[in-house]
Amino acid sequence: MNILFVSPEVSPLVRTGGLGDVVGSLPIALKNLNLDVRILCPLHRCCKTRDVTYFEDTFQIGGRKRLLHAKLAETRLPESEVPVYFLENDFLYDRPGIYADNQGDYRDNPSRVFGLCESAMFIESITGWRPDVFHAHDWMAAPVCAFLNARDTGKGKQASVLTIHNLEHQGKGTYEDFVGSGLPLDYWGSSFDRFGEMNLLKSGIQHADKITTVSPTYAQEIRTEEFGHGLEESLKYRGADLVGILNGIDQDSWNPQFDNSLATPIDPQDPSAGKKACKIDLLREMNLPIQSEVPLFGVVSRLYKQKGLDLLLEILSALLYETKAQFVILGSGSKTEENAFLKIAKEFPDRLAAFIGFDDALARRIFAGTDFFIMPSRFEPCGLAQQYAMRYGSVPICRKTGGLADTVQPVGKSQNSANGFLFERSEPEALLGVINKAIHLFHNRKLYSEVQKNALNFPCSWECAAEEYREVYSWALSGS
Repeated sequence: MNILFVSPEVSPLVRTGGLGDVVGSLPIALKNLNLDVRILCPLHRCCKTRDVTYFEDTFQIGGRKRLLHAKLAETRLPESEVPVYFLENDFLYDRPGIYADNQGDYRDNPSRVFGLCESAMFIESITGWRPDVFHAHDWMAAPVCAFLNARDTGKGKQASVLTIHNLEHQGKGTYEDFVGSGLPLDYWGSSFDRFGEMNLLKSGIQHADKITTVSPTYAQEIRTEEFGHGLEESLKYRGADLVGILNGIDQDSWNPQFDNSLATPIDPQDPSAGKKACKIDLLREMNLPIQSEVPLFGVVSRLYKQKGLDLLLEILSALLYETKAQFVILGSGSKTEENAFLKIAKEFPDRLAAFIGFDDALARRIFAGTDFFIMPSRFEPCGLAQQYAMRYGSVPICRKTGGLADTVQPVGKSQNSANGFLFERSEPEALLGVINKAIHLFHNRKLYSEVQKNALNFPCSWECAAEEYREVYSWALSGS
């Protein structure tokens, strides 16, 4: 099968988060199953330093609005033979950010979306390679499914799959934006319209042959009013075609035995020496007292409501007064949360270190140096950070939602497979209770070691997910 991924980002060429990581990793695993996978992505300004080869032919995109000339350029994912087709049109994509700049979201994002999705229809004529399945990722690629259904090539079936990485982000616009797409006008009422507003993600839900989400639990959650963000009825309607497939991680990139960011490698089969050295190195880097016998908790996160770090803020001072635990925080986002963590760090300079911003190498050292990793998300479609933390021997403490519920086996349920802690209510008291349980576990060194080893050896490769996606592609093509 020939599979074309359509996405606004692909790691490591251009990324803002988990979507880029998935699009940069899953195709490699699918290629190992003998699928011919290629990726279509805009040529963003940040990608222009890459070595590319241009196709000679140009084509026009723009629907009923301004017709724009576009080109395709080809490169490869680093250290793989997976082709990446860059869509070049400077008017649409040569900008400081992918979705927004410091003034906010780009007002013409709908036109940029339609340009990317329409260009997918030219892949065969420009490259000579015919996709069997168009795999659209999130709202910025969702209309690919509508463009595919709007054309009839007479060359045999091609199918579409939509993956929802985060239902909260849907891509809004106006009827005028939709008219400019060039799609059949009757698609408005049947798929793009939601209460008089254009909804790009809804169009993909209505038009895709199959729909996937990034964890089984999230696939169930988004059919409810609590997690459906207004699209739960559409997702219930398509329920028979909706599948949850848990994301993996790139185990070569995230390997504590060969990670140059770490002071000492960590052996998953015998982690104690490596973890101790990494903990001491992290404490020293963060200017915290070196106390190996005291539990060290870590956070690596964006700071905004979804991630639930406000719950930690409400209990953090009390924890620092009442326990000897130490904390390392790495994150950015809400200025209120940033300033609150910095304020508490000043009050407890020997117990809490807060670093505002993002640093990939530091994130890896936090995963490797901490005993526990806190991730109290209000919702989490899959979550990669808890998998990175487990891979590096930091026992996760997570809210029971989405992919967190699918990856963390809680202490107390099955000690043979327990690899972390879960709490259910999104309340400060619930988080406080589970952190206190973690502290108690830490002082039972034998039991903590068993839980840590379970976390270190939790299977998180892309191999299983790739097998499931191959099956979904087959279903989409067969119409079953």
